[in-house]
Amino acid sequence: MKILIIKTGAFGDMILSSAFFQTVKVNFPEDDVYLLTQEVYRETVEYSPLFKKIFYLPAGYKFFNFLHVIRGLRNLKLDIIFDAQGNLKTNFYCFLAGGEKRYGTYRKKIGRLFLTKGVRKRKKKKNAVDKPRPSILEFVGVKQYIKDLKLWIPEQKRKNFNEFIKNYNLDKEKRWITIHPLSAKEWPSKRWGKGKFAELADKLIEDGYEVILVGSGDSVYTDEIVARMRNKPKNLVNKTDFYNLSLILEKSLVLVTGDSGPLHVGAAAGTKVIGIFGPTNPLLHCPAGVHYIYKKVDCSPCYKKRCSDMRCMKKITVEDVYRKIKEIEK
Repeated sequence: MKILIIKTGAFGDMILSSAFFQTVKVNFPEDDVYLLTQEVYRETVEYSPLFKKIFYLPAGYKFFNFLHVIRGLRNLKLDIIFDAQGNLKTNFYCFLAGGEKRYGTYRKKIGRLFLTKGVRKRKKKKNAVDKPRPSILEFVGVKQYIKDLKLWIPEQKRKNFNEFIKNYNLDKEKRWITIHPLSAKEWPSKRWGKGKFAELADKLIEDGYEVILVGSGDSVYTDEIVARMRNKPKNLVNKTDFYNLSLILEKSLVLVTGDSGPLHVGAAAGTKVIGIFGPTNPLLHCPAGVHYIYKKVDCSPCYKKRCSDMRCMKKITVEDVYRKIKEIEK
């Protein structure tokens, strides 16, 4: 039997989906499992032994390249497709790929038309609680579920990590605490604040920790954090790939981050993670075992990407986060 999983993002969701990928393979050990994802997430899955082949959607969805991918999928004559992404676009991909049975989640009723059976996605609610959600795997009688997240890091990348440590003068003898102060550029409301990150990092360095800043994108924001500090952290923003980020987090005692992709990478790496949450609901977005700090205000969670007030984030103090680090790092 030939099985296709569709998962096209985002970064943190790709890490969370590692449990889904493993569950499919454990329940269909003798069958060929394929994956359709985006090129930008190649590093998160390319070394996974679970997949017979991975199909990558071209950046920008160039029409002829897209048709080439779809043709390749149709030529497989797929038996089952699992749409683990669940938007209208991926629901349509199920139909285009021509699977005999197509199971998935969907947001819009029209998306359900492209599926053999589907589960409608819930809308985000202010008072949402962490209730079990129906799984599309129930349609094929799956009983054994894998819950552990997985990072697929090849041995050569692990060997190269020692050279990376030397190049950036990271002290292997110190206890590492990693801070990810950024968010996706369209979500500035998820950022705790430059002054608070600077104060926290200073306190940790003065306690003897090796403090490492990580992230990708807005280096101006993190440069301004460093400029406000009395001490100098190891600033590796825009200097790590997926593998080195994962290995840094494996070695770190604690990761401090907002609601972002590294939150999930840290959880998969087995790191103690503290998530700083404001506009989003940690009950819906925190992986199992992740610690979080969340102080509701009357509009929480609002899911606003931009906010001029930021009361929810302002209520979280440096002392709150510092105390939580001391509590869990032992």
